[in-house]
Amino acid sequence: MPGYLYKNKSDIEYYLIWASRPLPKNKFSKYRGVQRNTDPAKPYRVAFRFKCQHYVIGAFSDEIEAARAYNRAALRIIGEAARPLLNDVPESSEQQ
Repeated sequence: MPGYLYKNKSDIEYYLIWASRPLPKNKFSKYRGVQRNTDPAKPYRVAFRFKCQHYVIGAFSDEIEAARAYNRAALRIIGEAARPLLNDVPESSEQQ
């Protein structure tokens, strides 16, 4: 989706339009922001773009843990506007 089509939108509105597109069927993970990592010990990585910046959150051994990390990072970086895009995973009861 070219950015020139949305020049009158704010950065957050543009991100929400871009990020809320349907996930592809051949996606590695069913969670938004979770990607394939090259390290077999930690096969999941979390990364996303916002305001022309690429944020790499880290590598994880568990897909659910990676989805939670995406949720925390999106809220911290984007703010409350990211709530509709958060992954639907329960927060862990124990702190690691």
